[in-house]
Amino acid sequence: MAKISISSLELAAVVNELQFLVGGKLTQIYHQEKKELLFQLHAQGEGKKLLKIIPGKYLCLTKIKDDAPLKPSSFCMQLRKYLSNATINSITQYEADRVVVIELEKSQKYIMIIELYAKGNLVMTDLDNNIIAALERQTWRDRVVKVGEKYVFPSHGVNWKDITDEKLLGLLKSSEKNNLATSLAIELGFGGVYSEEICKLASVDKSKLPGDVTETEVKIIVKTIGEMLEKLKKPQGYLYDDQITPFSLSEMTEKERFDSYSAALDTIDPFKTTSPYNNKIKTIMTMIKAQEGSIKKQEDSITINTKKGETVYAQYQPLHKMLDFVKQSRNDGKEWKEIEEELKKIKKIKKVDLKSKKIIIDL
Repeated sequence: MAKISISSLELAAVVNELQFLVGGKLTQIYHQEKKELLFQLHAQGEGKKLLKIIPGKYLCLTKIKDDAPLKPSSFCMQLRKYLSNATINSITQYEADRVVVIELEKSQKYIMIIELYAKGNLVMTDLDNNIIAALERQTWRDRVVKVGEKYVFPSHGVNWKDITDEKLLGLLKSSEKNNLATSLAIELGFGGVYSEEICKLASVDKSKLPGDVTETEVKIIVKTIGEMLEKLKKPQGYLYDDQITPFSLSEMTEKERFDSYSAALDTIDPFKTTSPYNNKIKTIMTMIKAQEGSIKKQEDSITINTKKGETVYAQYQPLHKMLDFVKQSRNDGKEWKEIEEELKKIKKIKKVDLKSKKIIIDL
């Protein structure tokens, strides 16, 4: 399984699945790996639940609890100090970004911000966005993430959740991308898989220039996006060769299906290392498969043509006699129509096509 991170759309599915945790308690916090945290929660009417958080990659409910380090990290201790037994007031996705915002309340309210893009981070602030704790200190071009600073959400593009016909039409008309699929993938943040899926479901050519998309096609695309949003309200998990999606993909057959998207995501090994040669090997194997297919076609063609040759050779004398007859008839000045009538007297001749000068013979 190649997938190790989730898109904005997939995060929306996860956040919808986690809504049952609202009103529950955060009972314990574990810092499993350098960049993996495990929240133990008590959900109302559900009991104990485990939420795996891997900044920069994904978060999901899990049933697996690995052994925690004997000594908690200083960051883990900070979170426990402020958030142990805190009540979960809300779990939301920030705009359409790969950012989860969890509001918790104990003696006062705190905000937990989980960044799932780029390097990833996990930050705790007060209600005024003052940073109290951060998994990593990070400096970006337009913001700094460190204790004592004000937390600034990353700048975001178009929010596909509230896209309208007018907004999408304007975006596509001003787009400089080479095709519609790329524009949807990058400028709306859908990524390659879902941008192509939208084009398929909307029956719009993905290779079309964004500026050439008609108003009618834009309406269909917006309607398709809305239908996808509806699917995300009750997601399931669909496991493909290199994708895990919250709903089924058209023209593809899943390898396995799960009752929830979290259950599917929990099959990922997020820290599995892969060889840098894997992609090259995959490309070579694809080329070999294509070449094997080409060889098979050539072998089939050789077999068929050999049989044709052998059949013709076995009937060489009568065929040669017939061709001599046609040639001699033309030399004698006979018309094709007259030649045709003569040829039809031969039982093995099924059809004479004067237009294309072809004779069909049953051998």
